[in-house]
Amino acid sequence: MKNLQNSYPRRKRTGYYGILPLRVQIFLNARNPRSKLRGIQRRIIMDNLPQVEIGGLKPYPPSMPADINVQEALHKLWQANHSFIVLSGPPGVGKTRASEDYILQKINESNSSHSVDECRVTNLFPNYRTKNYSTAEILETLKEKRISFAWDLAVLHPQYTYEDIIRGYRMAKTSDASLQLEVREGVLGFVAKVIALLERISDSDYQGKRPLGVLVLDEINRAPIGQLFGEAIYALDRRGEIVETPYDLEGYGSQFTVPKSLLILGTMNSVDRAVSGFDFAMRRRFSTITMSSSVTSIEKRYDQNTLIKTTATELYGLVRKLIQSSTKTGLVPLSELIVGHSYFLAPKNILGYENLLEWLAVSYQYQILPILVDYQEQGLVEYDSDTIDRLPGAEVLREKVSIGDFKVDAIIDFLTKLSKTANSA
Repeated sequence: MKNLQNSYPRRKRTGYYGILPLRVQIFLNARNPRSKLRGIQRRIIMDNLPQVEIGGLKPYPPSMPADINVQEALHKLWQANHSFIVLSGPPGVGKTRASEDYILQKINESNSSHSVDECRVTNLFPNYRTKNYSTAEILETLKEKRISFAWDLAVLHPQYTYEDIIRGYRMAKTSDASLQLEVREGVLGFVAKVIALLERISDSDYQGKRPLGVLVLDEINRAPIGQLFGEAIYALDRRGEIVETPYDLEGYGSQFTVPKSLLILGTMNSVDRAVSGFDFAMRRRFSTITMSSSVTSIEKRYDQNTLIKTTATELYGLVRKLIQSSTKTGLVPLSELIVGHSYFLAPKNILGYENLLEWLAVSYQYQILPILVDYQEQGLVEYDSDTIDRLPGAEVLREKVSIGDFKVDAIIDFLTKLSKTANSA
């Protein structure tokens, strides 16, 4: 345990995860879903790449994309004038990671020396939600900092509104420090404005070969998309065309446009069909890349450790078989319920068979097993009785034991036996 604990900066036990065992704290700190708000920084840290400075992370040497096929598909769709793309798939297949890879790739292609943080619109214009930046101010910042590519990210949820995405009223300070309602841009409204100005100052040989900006709308189907875009849905189809909004922004009027060089990249959890806010009018306006779980990523991750590679792939195979042999009782196809490979991928700075085995056991107990239980409780599947018995935690899936009473040590024992059996075969 000493090596595993030293793999991460120590965290106070009285913090957010303070009530859990230390090894579980270490695991959760490495994979905290809250860090999705800063997804690129999180991914770089987890890949154990050198850090230049806090808040200014830049990978060196360049990080390889996790899924080159997705990157090629994104490139082909952009070349075919598809500028609104959604990455769809079950949890843990790398949708957010793929969007991060794409942004890193575009930063490199723009010959920029900036870190990912320095190219983020939120960091370039931190007060855009309360301050009305003029065209001159935006141009000055872009030229002064020599920005050739910009990006931003919003994690959507049911409380998002038209005003958060496009434009609307917000509280703003006046010259005498009092507060009053004023019209301000939403995240898409402001990012579109920044990228439109980047088009104006970009190199003369730019002909749309790559996007000048990317806006990631994470968890896009968790928000009521039709209500979010309103009349601006027309602007998604007719790039560069002007649409009128209900809000008049000082210095800009009520007009809104989405530039041709802005790629809107959404991620969608295909399991969450019940919360999907899409209608067919909206759906026809974007292209979909379907991502699925793959054992190849697990094999590559543990290529230097044959023993843990065998254990991880065998466990993945058992979980996959459980889903495939189940009876579909809900709306979601079984192929979209297969647990993603990222739940089997330990951070690269966890080394050694024992440490990796323990990480895998913790991942199974606190992430994989709860997902399997949720599938069952939500009426999505009915598991095959014989296949259940091949997995650790079979008594939990049979509802004979509470998931809270199931111990990590039992999973470690199971994985150890699984590894010996597989290697002796």
